[in-house]
Amino acid sequence: MSSPFKHPKSGIYYLRKGVPKRLVPIIGKAVFKQLLNTKDLREAKSLIIPLLADVDNQIRLAELQLTDDSSQELSLRDCQIIANRWYVHTRDKIQATDNYEDFLVYHNKGNEHLHWDSNGKTSRDGNIYPHWFGLSDTLSLQGSEIQRATSAELMTFAKELSSHIDSQLKRDGLSVSHTSSSYINLAKAFYSHIIDLEKLCLSRHRDNWTDEPREMSLAREQLSEVSKKASSSKQTIVTENSISKVYEHWRASDILQNKGNQSRLKTLDETKAKVERFVAILGDMDVTTINKSDIVKFRDILLQLPKNRTQAVKSMTISKQIQFAETSCSKLLSPKTVANAIKQISPVFTYAVEMGLISFNPTFGVSVKNTQKKTEVNIAGRGYTPKDIEKLFADELFTKVSSSLTYGLACYWVPLLCRYTGARLSEIAQLDRSDIGCNEEGIQYLNIRRGEGQSIKTDSSLRHIPVPAHILELGFLDYVDKAKGRLFPDLTIGTYGRASGAFSKWWSARVKSKGISISQPTHAFRHTFKTDMRALGISDSVSDAITGHAAKSEGGRYGSVPLKTKREAIDRLAYLNVKRIY
Repeated sequence: MSSPFKHPKSGIYYLRKGVPKRLVPIIGKAVFKQLLNTKDLREAKSLIIPLLADVDNQIRLAELQLTDDSSQELSLRDCQIIANRWYVHTRDKIQATDNYEDFLVYHNKGNEHLHWDSNGKTSRDGNIYPHWFGLSDTLSLQGSEIQRATSAELMTFAKELSSHIDSQLKRDGLSVSHTSSSYINLAKAFYSHIIDLEKLCLSRHRDNWTDEPREMSLAREQLSEVSKKASSSKQTIVTENSISKVYEHWRASDILQNKGNQSRLKTLDETKAKVERFVAILGDMDVTTINKSDIVKFRDILLQLPKNRTQAVKSMTISKQIQFAETSCSKLLSPKTVANAIKQISPVFTYAVEMGLISFNPTFGVSVKNTQKKTEVNIAGRGYTPKDIEKLFADELFTKVSSSLTYGLACYWVPLLCRYTGARLSEIAQLDRSDIGCNEEGIQYLNIRRGEGQSIKTDSSLRHIPVPAHILELGFLDYVDKAKGRLFPDLTIGTYGRASGAFSKWWSARVKSKGISISQPTHAFRHTFKTDMRALGISDSVSDAITGHAAKSEGGRYGSVPLKTKREAIDRLAYLNVKRIY
């Protein structure tokens, strides 16, 4: 149970509980907050219990709407019971407050803009055609029109009453789809009770406190067994071993094991997003009950979801997202994306195995087949073509001294270094002045390493890369000599401590503006480098040592590649037609 929070200045305790990000569009807020109006911790703990229960119920109902478990059907009798309960609740509220304005207004043509006055005086100042104006008069359908209405008209009618219907469903712990026949039946049942409330309000306003338009004994009746079973079976009971809870424990454990590795946080957050997607589809299941068939169901539903998730799509239920994808002919999640989603939640189950909660990882053995076969060979692979390279480096960034540089001289040096070395953007962006070294043979090199504010993908990425001869000719060492600390200080540090995120987006936009279509504009330099090395007859063992790829065989892991050999390979690349601007 969440503990009360204490305000640092006033000392008053209050409730605070965050709303899962996926549920914010449904609940309408990111956090629940409510003052407990006490400075006594013991009293605050007592006061918070019923409030937390209500908050948890709201979150549970939102989960039901998100997973579309709200599509349960209610019997006509159930609809009448729910409408009766709403009537009783609303009647008691009206009689306790003497506030009739939601259901009754005294109107005439002389005061059409006036609202209800409980004394009945202001509304009687005019004397032209006085009449009582009720909530039912504002609805698109009235009386016998409801029976003759089309499905579309009934859905509009139900939407007009949704605030009243949903408030009672919430009190009953139910969630019913707004597009279901049950919701239409609820609207019809509520309409008759709205008429009753209007009559009641008029009677009470005339000081008639004995009139009761209809017996409401149904309000005390229980819902049918089918509805109760459907409702209870769809509850999301968050246990200590639910997948969301196990994820949190795994995350804490992983952070302890990877202290100081900020880039690891990105992986953890990516896994969190996939766990949340799992919960949205299948519910926050106890990991001890999840088996391979559940993972298969997760996979099959993912394959039906739209690729582009706008805010509007995110707010839809899962079934509505699938329906939207079908009707709009949207691109679906690719098999590779779905496979990655399963791969990303797998560590959570592995942790559960380690903790002794389950005996096997249910994601193992669940594959995603890619039935989309290529029809032609891609000659360029995933890299740039020679024409692409020529077009990119003909940009004024590399030819004019006065060119506007969004990220300072990083806009000049970083693409050049990526092109000539095949290094990852993140490796170049994080370089420090101290990372530019020189060996005993006088060969200048870049030291790709781990350190404060620096991270690498794998141990094989730890390496020295010779500074290309053309880079030296362009004045790189002069630039380095004037640097203090970070080599490219104008690059923005992102959420996970990386300096490459914003630059990557900037470069992608630059590439697109040249009419070049490529999926990973910065990573494409690595593919291009490998292709060019092979075209020059350079062995993969040498190019792997330059790019930081792991050796492919046991023999390949023996020995090392001298810095001189790497430099000779790099300097065989054709010089780019760029100018020295520094």
